[in-house]
Amino acid sequence: MLGVCFCLTAINVMDRQLLAILVEPVKLEFGVSDLAMGLLTGTAFAIFHALVGVPISRWADRGNRRSIIALGLFAWSALTVATGFAARFWQIFAARVGVGVGEAVGSGPAQSLLSDYFPPERRGLALSVHGSGGTLGALAGFALGGLLGELYGWRMTFVIFGLPGLLLAGVMWATVREPARDPGEPLDPLPEVARYLFGLPAFRQIAFAAALNAFASYALLSWNGSFLIRVHQLDLARAGLILGAGTALPTVLGMWAAGLVADRLGRRDARWYQWLPAAASLLCAPFFAFYLLLPNLWVATAMLVVASALNTVWLGLGNAMIQGLARPRMRAVAFAFVIVLNAGVGLGLGPPAAGALSDLWADRLGPESIRYALLVVVATYPWAAVHHLRAARTLREDLSRS
Repeated sequence: MLGVCFCLTAINVMDRQLLAILVEPVKLEFGVSDLAMGLLTGTAFAIFHALVGVPISRWADRGNRRSIIALGLFAWSALTVATGFAARFWQIFAARVGVGVGEAVGSGPAQSLLSDYFPPERRGLALSVHGSGGTLGALAGFALGGLLGELYGWRMTFVIFGLPGLLLAGVMWATVREPARDPGEPLDPLPEVARYLFGLPAFRQIAFAAALNAFASYALLSWNGSFLIRVHQLDLARAGLILGAGTALPTVLGMWAAGLVADRLGRRDARWYQWLPAAASLLCAPFFAFYLLLPNLWVATAMLVVASALNTVWLGLGNAMIQGLARPRMRAVAFAFVIVLNAGVGLGLGPPAAGALSDLWADRLGPESIRYALLVVVATYPWAAVHHLRAARTLREDLSRS
């Protein structure tokens, strides 16, 4: 089960982030601005991903999560293939909207399903492993996407990337078992669920921290390829390879190590599940700044490796606490509430904000404008650390209420 969900997350992120490494050829073909590409990579996906996330997760809290996930996976993979056939910019935008709707099933429903498979004392590592599947997806999106884009063009690359998800949808339908749930367990009305969850100070603070982390992370994911191409003058394949190698393995190691350490320390004090993300968010900001500012590509890449290891520590540990704070029949929708913030603030605003700043400074700074635009968004990491620390204050008390 964990292996299938790992692959699900990998394909989820792979299809979502493929566009990030293909920004330059798509922009060139359609003749649009950085702001337009920021809206395409972020907002087109995020708005509808957020809008349908809560109702789909509500459905998952009462329905068959295995079937819901398999259906959504098939839909977003088919739309990824369709992106390769878009003749107009608005058609790519529409396909991205559809991918955002389909990928909503890979968040709350999958987290809820895994939480029924793993007890609380093993959940931190399990959800970190699950989340690290996204790193494999990012590696494929950047490295393989850049190589295929260089060899076959961006259109064929989208077609190729959509095919694995169609296959995995069938595998999931045939092999994953839906755990038995108490049919008599009440499903609270959605407003009551929202009042309960956001009435927990720790839940609120974790949600705010996640949104701020996502703002910077999605901006970097969406524009790192363009940064390397414009500032360091790399071709598509080399930029993809550096981003894949410089982010994939360190991110996996960072998430897994954080999950192991937090599960061990958390047995004595659950606040470690937020102390560790606070430290990681605070530390990754200067390393990302060094990556963006240093002129030597290889030294900058070394800084990227360290920053990437720290960048998603919050993801698995935050998700584990979200599931721990939620009651069993509200786990999927609890995660969906956080995804609404992540998608709206992080993915919806991060990439277009960086694109707009790049456009604003382009006349004065030329290709360097993207460097300084990304430096601005990196400043949200320390802000996120503050919310992780505030979550730790009431975490033990709030967990005892769930």
